[in-house]
Amino acid sequence: MSDSVPPPPDPLAVALAKLEPAPHGFDRDALMFAAGRESKARAVSFWKIVATIALVAAAVFATLFVFRSI
Repeated sequence: MSDSVPPPPDPLAVALAKLEPAPHGFDRDALMFAAGRESKARAVSFWKIVATIALVAAAVFATLFVFRSI
């Protein structure tokens, strides 16, 4: 058996092994909350408009009912 000498480590691998992860600088939960809120903004606006139209229609019908019976 021959004793082989291991090759020297790659300098790039050594430099990469010494690196530390950088702090991310943002709050993941806040980012996900904001993304969810923005994705539902159109649906919420739609239902606000539908509710307003239903309220106006109910007010018109109630007014017609009250003044028709007089």
